[in-house]
Amino acid sequence: MKKKNRWHQVIIIILLVTFSAFMGGCEKNHDDVYGEGGGKPGGASRSSGAVATAWYDLQLEMILKANPPVNPILLSRAWGYVGIGLYESVRPGINNSISLSQRLYQMPPMPQKENNNGYSWEVTANAAMAKLVAAFYPETVVTSNKQHIDSLEAAYNESLRPGVASAVFVRSQAFGHAIADAVIAWSKTDNSNLGNTGYVPPVFPGAWEPTPPAFANGISPYFGNTRPFLVQNLQRVVPPFVYAYSEDPASDFYKMEKAMHDLSQSLTQEQKNIALYWNDVGVGVGYTPPGHSVAILTQILKQKKSDLAKTAIAYAKTGIALNDAAIVGFRSKYKYNMLRPVTYIKKVINADWAPLIGTPPHPEYPAAHAFLTQSFMQTMTGLFGENFSFTDNTHGSKYGGPRTFASFNAAAEECGISRNYGGIHYLPSIDAGLHLGKQIGQEVNALQLVR
Repeated sequence: MKKKNRWHQVIIIILLVTFSAFMGGCEKNHDDVYGEGGGKPGGASRSSGAVATAWYDLQLEMILKANPPVNPILLSRAWGYVGIGLYESVRPGINNSISLSQRLYQMPPMPQKENNNGYSWEVTANAAMAKLVAAFYPETVVTSNKQHIDSLEAAYNESLRPGVASAVFVRSQAFGHAIADAVIAWSKTDNSNLGNTGYVPPVFPGAWEPTPPAFANGISPYFGNTRPFLVQNLQRVVPPFVYAYSEDPASDFYKMEKAMHDLSQSLTQEQKNIALYWNDVGVGVGYTPPGHSVAILTQILKQKKSDLAKTAIAYAKTGIALNDAAIVGFRSKYKYNMLRPVTYIKKVINADWAPLIGTPPHPEYPAAHAFLTQSFMQTMTGLFGENFSFTDNTHGSKYGGPRTFASFNAAAEECGISRNYGGIHYLPSIDAGLHLGKQIGQEVNALQLVR
């Protein structure tokens, strides 16, 4: 499938396939979907998750075409709140479910559905997602994609609407809007600041400094002050780096840098493919590092034809992991302010050296892509199992793809080492990101959402 036609095909599929499936379901039991039965607990488990995956496909397409690209840290936060909003919009339709307001730090109670009245959880999800997507992306991205956002919402409304005057439809849509509004209001109190106005990098031996070619100031230096979803992450940072800074050829730090330089001179084609496969940047090229993980989850949910309950729980938990890993990771980056390999190697080892992939404009330690991806993949392990084998088609046949992994942790480990092959991260930084990312994922997995 060509990416540029992706959302048009999504809408066509919705109108032809979802509408046909709905009509067939209506002939069997109309009330089970839209009458009193649709509002009872368990209804989301009998509903298709396609409405949710369609909205995530659209988000991925928006990211792919965004110019300038969307800040990956903004996306990690967005997917946290969007996933929570999706879950809360269908939660009353999940048997014995628990609101995330009882699990997350300072999350207020969410609006309640009307008792003894029917709901369509696909309608509530569609209504909530339309509002959430428009709220959590940059204004320029939303404006340029308004037609696609409106078209996707309308396509599902038309395929799901049992009748123009249906009280169930109106009630369900209003509930989805109320949940979205509550989540958006809560997000405005999290002290998030993605800017870098006034930031002056500290100066000391081994300190981070802007890197070529753009020499841009550090991005999101204040994001570590954002309120996390899990209380454990209020103060958390990674431990100090294992080696003291040194330019002495006999030091561990120098040896680490020299090893990276030497590796870059002898990369195999497979190592280059791995570096490029997980690079995930560039207009029309990549979905950003966190977006790559979301693309993998979306592929799996569609392949498994997961119901709406399982789909909502999966997007909520992985979004929570992404958001908190980004907060802890960037808090740590700007605590230690470690220089990038390109700075050290050009100064001390080889003035003509350049990494295989571009160096992101923020401090080196810890490796953020490894950190975020491991937190996401550990959460996926909790959702799908320890040895869940899958094939990732995110980049199609590019960079040696598709790539098949024996487990989610295997994917996270390959993502981590890709940053060393790419010349932008040290092995200890990757190890630190993988270690704490796994811990955050385990803590997210411990969130009990169903009694």
